[in-house]
Amino acid sequence: MDDYLSFRNFRQFERTRRELRLPSDLLDDARFRCLTDTQKAHLLCLLLLAARMDNVLPNRPAKLGGLIGATDSVDISGLADFIGVVSVERDPRQTSESRPVSDAVRAAIMVRDGARCRRCSSARNLEIDHIVPVSKGGTSEEGNLQTLCRRCNRRKWKKLVPRI
Repeated sequence: MDDYLSFRNFRQFERTRRELRLPSDLLDDARFRCLTDTQKAHLLCLLLLAARMDNVLPNRPAKLGGLIGATDSVDISGLADFIGVVSVERDPRQTSESRPVSDAVRAAIMVRDGARCRRCSSARNLEIDHIVPVSKGGTSEEGNLQTLCRRCNRRKWKKLVPRI
């Protein structure tokens, strides 16, 4: 089990996977009003990030700061009324650094795609990408895999996109 951060009552903000609803009465919330301006900005940015990451945020302020592009350090303790620590069981094979793709399948995908990125045709820094991410229910079968360069793969980052 790993500890992550999660918004309490996230459903009140969620409209769709790509849209959030900010209720105007948030401005009247005493807890929100007590925050500094920097904390308010961080809170709203973290809320946007939570929508992108299914409300499971890394419990590392420095990492969060990088993900939201913060210029000031993110103070999680000041946001405790809105964000809490949750334990989530994760399959260690499901991290972005390691996907369950065998060497034989990896080689077959590279050959099938001509050892080129399917987006930009680069032949450098190639990686095997899940078209439908494992986190969204995708599998490691050949039909759900493609060759992307590191840059294109990072740009895609867990987004569901049409097959190229």
